[in-house]
Amino acid sequence: MKILAIDTATQLCGVAVLDTVTGRSACRRQAVTTHSEMLLSLVSCCLDELQLVPGELGAVALGAGPGSFTGLRIGCATAKGLCYALSIPLVMVSSLRALAESFVARGSVLAALDAFRGQVYAQLVPSSVMSPRLKMLLEKQPELLVDAAWNPDELATLLDPVAGELWLCGGGISRYPQLGLVPQSLTDADHAPDPLVIARLGLEMLASGQVAHLASALPTYVTVSAAEASSPSLAEVRAQEIVTWTR
Repeated sequence: MKILAIDTATQLCGVAVLDTVTGRSACRRQAVTTHSEMLLSLVSCCLDELQLVPGELGAVALGAGPGSFTGLRIGCATAKGLCYALSIPLVMVSSLRALAESFVARGSVLAALDAFRGQVYAQLVPSSVMSPRLKMLLEKQPELLVDAAWNPDELATLLDPVAGELWLCGGGISRYPQLGLVPQSLTDADHAPDPLVIARLGLEMLASGQVAHLASALPTYVTVSAAEASSPSLAEVRAQEIVTWTR
């Protein structure tokens, strides 16, 4: 199996190709202003490095967000286009889960990305060995286990009792110092998911049958964009359209 991974959740555009038969892989990451400038070029570079052509790919794993709205749309459209053209499956990998994956062997991990407008996207990936206090917190606040948007102050207050057993990663941590939480260690890793990690997680999802429906697959936005937030609701638009006609 040769799987292509794409990550456009942050301004670090990432692409990787992993060949599960030979164990060989290629990875490219590039800081971009607009992902459309570099994405297909990075895909081509990875394929060339492994001397592959697109028709040899068996699946695409997409870092599905949450993250940059524009980046996610470009990544999703590109991934779906490749899957349609090559008749191969698509798997949607949480960008936060991929971000945390590099550190799960060390303990429980909080991955956070800047959601802007005073919020962070966060997901807590617990260790198989966690304290009773953390276990109780997750039972009371199960939303910590999934992709969600949080007010940084509220999240810091919520996690303060278990701060000592958390590893932290992602750009949301450096953007909002209050999330430092005086943890046992603050990771200094890249503030973006590793596309090779997305490829490996994608293979696990593929093996368990978690394949996206190409026609309806959408990124994990979690919040609405600034444009959507400032636009009138559908109900308001319809109300404006209903005008009583008189002669």
